[in-house]
Amino acid sequence: MRIFILETFCLLLFFVNTVSSQNLIVDGSLKYQTIHGFGVNINPQSWNVNSEAVKDVLDSLITGMGCTSFRLMFDDSDWEVINDNNDPGLYNWHYYDSVYSAHRFSCVWNTIEYLNSRGITDITLSPVGAAPSWMGGTTLNKGAEAEYAETMASMVNYGAKRRTPAIRFTMLSPVNETGCFGLEAPVMTTSQLGLIFSSIAEHLISDHIDAVTLTGPDDCYNSFNANALLASATTMSKLAHFGGHQYGDNTSRSEELLYAVKNSDYPDREVIMSEVNAICYGCDGGEYNSDYGFNNYAGPAYKYVLKHLNAGVSGVQIWEGYDSQYHHPYRHLTWSMWGVFAVNDTLNPDVYTKRTHYDVLKQLFYFVRPGYKRIDISTSIQNMTIAAFYNEADGTVVITGKNDNPNSQTIMGILKGIPEVSTLRYYFSDAIHNFYKGPDITVTSQKFSKSIPAWSVFTLVAK
Repeated sequence: MRIFILETFCLLLFFVNTVSSQNLIVDGSLKYQTIHGFGVNINPQSWNVNSEAVKDVLDSLITGMGCTSFRLMFDDSDWEVINDNNDPGLYNWHYYDSVYSAHRFSCVWNTIEYLNSRGITDITLSPVGAAPSWMGGTTLNKGAEAEYAETMASMVNYGAKRRTPAIRFTMLSPVNETGCFGLEAPVMTTSQLGLIFSSIAEHLISDHIDAVTLTGPDDCYNSFNANALLASATTMSKLAHFGGHQYGDNTSRSEELLYAVKNSDYPDREVIMSEVNAICYGCDGGEYNSDYGFNNYAGPAYKYVLKHLNAGVSGVQIWEGYDSQYHHPYRHLTWSMWGVFAVNDTLNPDVYTKRTHYDVLKQLFYFVRPGYKRIDISTSIQNMTIAAFYNEADGTVVITGKNDNPNSQTIMGILKGIPEVSTLRYYFSDAIHNFYKGPDITVTSQKFSKSIPAWSVFTLVAK
């Protein structure tokens, strides 16, 4: 009996020590948001400057980095230079056809057509900048809401129904950062914003455009503008995703939007961070950042993305895919130098070179695809941001994180609530290594151990 008790005690002691040694638990039985997609903002106006160079970059973003989602930002929102007619409910197609078939919009349609040829349809149209002067320019005139809505709806109608060959895009963000003092969109009240969205929704419904939905408020400060959208049943019948913008180590914007949606009559709507990145100092003024490297730019950006995902957002779009030139006279912007791809010469933009962001973000974008679900992680590891994802269709598990410790840290992990795993593929990036594949990790009885280098991004993949 004593021998039996001793053996039992030793077994229990072994079990307790084994369990207590685990500092990371990945639980596939606790599922959260479904991933909509990961991608970038791009400026289609670059197409008219050098289409072949843009094609090469888009190819790399799609096949190399893994982007599935593109938000097209172009300025200004003033293309209806004169009013098409005095009825905002009736398109004057003789006028609008001449606008949308001209050189200014050919870059938009051609960029979408090329993305479609690469299998991409998750595309958002997002005009930026001032309205035409007769609507108020940088401050929207009271009473101009229906006319502004008609301008946006006519663009969607032309692209979705009138242009040949046909192209496919899925979202319209009609107002970009109205809270930024007229620099990114006309200044307008929350009430005006709500009227614009509901009026565009009415156009999309009456025009029988089912494949395109609205997204917003896409604001830089006032996430409470979302309440103006949530208050309209008409708007919400055509709005599937809320968009928000945030730069730096803060998730307040995503948390505010998620809270608003959760406590509304539409808790099934998704939130996408349609602009997110680490801060690129001076990059809005045509100057290169002093440091695009891992430690000060790409690595922090990765951590911020994971924090937004852990907060509950369904997608992320990085600002921006490649350095590009805008023409917004009020922002005094020449070149925006935030790109995942750097332009080598702004006077001759025929060569783009990938920055550190490319290989770092690839560790998430390439492996976590639309339809994956974020699953639960609990950890006692300090200074490490971790997220996990699961694909129910084929059993793929992705664990990815950012180690912000000046020393390496060992993960003692256990997998729960998912099919048996035997091996984890291992990738990491740091100031020296770019998407480096290390030795595979053996998983025994759903347990594994891996030392993660200091100041690095890592990804573990099981299929």
